[in-house]
Amino acid sequence: MKILLTGSTGFVGKQLTLRLLEEGHQVFALVRNEKKAEMLKGAVAANDQNRLNILHGNITQEHGGLSAKTIESLKGSIDCVYHIAAYLSFDDEEKEQLYEINVGGTKNLLELAKELQVKKFFHVSTAYTLGNQEEAVEQLHSLERSFLNYYEKTKCQAEHLVFDYADHFQVNIFRPSIIIGDSKTGEAESTFALYGIIRSFQLMKRKMERKGNAPAQKVKFVCYQGAAQNLIPVDHVVKGLVAGLRHADHKTIYHLTNDHPPSNAEVFELLKDELDFHNVELVSPDRQNELSDQEKLFNEPLSVFHAYLKKTIHFDNKNAEQLFKQAGVEPVDVTEDVLRTIISGKNRI
Repeated sequence: MKILLTGSTGFVGKQLTLRLLEEGHQVFALVRNEKKAEMLKGAVAANDQNRLNILHGNITQEHGGLSAKTIESLKGSIDCVYHIAAYLSFDDEEKEQLYEINVGGTKNLLELAKELQVKKFFHVSTAYTLGNQEEAVEQLHSLERSFLNYYEKTKCQAEHLVFDYADHFQVNIFRPSIIIGDSKTGEAESTFALYGIIRSFQLMKRKMERKGNAPAQKVKFVCYQGAAQNLIPVDHVVKGLVAGLRHADHKTIYHLTNDHPPSNAEVFELLKDELDFHNVELVSPDRQNELSDQEKLFNEPLSVFHAYLKKTIHFDNKNAEQLFKQAGVEPVDVTEDVLRTIISGKNRI
């Protein structure tokens, strides 16, 4: 198949691009950053290079910034568009950029797909478009709800846009939860979520080691210990996206999520163990006023996620289960060993 991707130089997009090329597909990667495009090409196996086509453009521009000549050359030949590119920020002061990229960019890609007469449009969203709810179904969520941040709202708006084009081509929405590294290698290209916390632990450990002796009192780390976090390896997400090529049903949403998410306490115990940093104490949020200035810095990478960390969300994923079954693909089982591989990050980039 001939496949057009946005976000192909990002964490998920790169892994999906490599997998599609390995399976013999021809990939047209829409990129705006020349340096990242070269890095993507450098990661592609020699015998797959001739099937990777770089298209220079920008999703914030009409038709993704592609020229009329390029559009004409691709018209009628693209089997599927994977729209992965997005702007991830929980800072509501960045509303303009969030809307421009996540909503406006999706609209531009939908119009491009319409112009190219594509057969399928796959939109990679997020499992967290449900707002304050604690139960998520594989259906469009109403926009008339309270969202935790503007990022969530723009992703929900984009989903509604995608379904508005259902008369022009097959549309599907894939909702990954919190994406972590590869389940087998631990490889990840991310500094967000879990990786910001890992980095915080590493920096604090080094700071304490430089002092030469551990303080008598353990460093406090604020944690909603009982809540579970829906961590899912990137290879599980890629498996689901590839399975969709042949088995996704029109106007269907798929939750690429973890059936048995670990609790915060379980994750942080593994963190302490794998990073060999035991001089830390998990404390409940009601003890935040006890934090020293140094502990406040230690906890800073986690503060933006507190709204998510304090609750366990159940994601219905019956559609995704059926998709994997039809494709004859085994979902990734997020075991303790998998989490240890992710955290230890021996192959983290």
